[in-house]
Amino acid sequence: MRLSLTVLSVLPLLLFIISVPPGQAQVAPSLSGTVQQYLLSPHGEVDGLLLSDGAVVKFPPHLGLALAATVKTDDAVTAVGFMSPHTSQGRAIQALSITNSKTGQTLVDEPPTTPPLPPHLRGLNDQGLTVSGTVARFLVNPHGDIDRLILSGGEEITFKPHQAALLVLTLARINGPISIAGFGTATEFGTVVNGETITSEGHTIWTRE
Repeated sequence: MRLSLTVLSVLPLLLFIISVPPGQAQVAPSLSGTVQQYLLSPHGEVDGLLLSDGAVVKFPPHLGLALAATVKTDDAVTAVGFMSPHTSQGRAIQALSITNSKTGQTLVDEPPTTPPLPPHLRGLNDQGLTVSGTVARFLVNPHGDIDRLILSGGEEITFKPHQAALLVLTLARINGPISIAGFGTATEFGTVVNGETITSEGHTIWTRE
């Protein structure tokens, strides 16, 4: 059963490869780089990697602990999967496999062996958090939409993609640190906050819709 589940998880990539017309190179989209930090789901599960060039590697959160055991910060990795469109804020890949270039270990996406927790239970550890710093970079998801930012201290701030354009324009006018309040969690792998409000010099400049 486990073998069949693994085959199903990589089936989209296999279909991509066999759909390439004869005579063309059958190369699946891949992305390589050095791990800067782990990325977290809104509830604090490891669900990807931020590479040093700003590229995002997304991976299912139910494999987050396995990913953290396979890949450490400063490791060189190669991810194979589905690439986002190129954007002014960088690129992202929905990885089907992630290989640690140093150890040769490869982690492959496969379905969970147990049912995931319902949303209301996944958020039990969320708490009110306020973090401050300057914006280091915005991040895109595998669809090419901006849906989070990273502060200078590494804190990860999530928001809805439909608010990204206004938020980018608003923060471009700020020359200094900002404070972000919301709900999230701090773990050994990092801190994530689902931003509710952003303030600068005591003034609210953005509110989640």
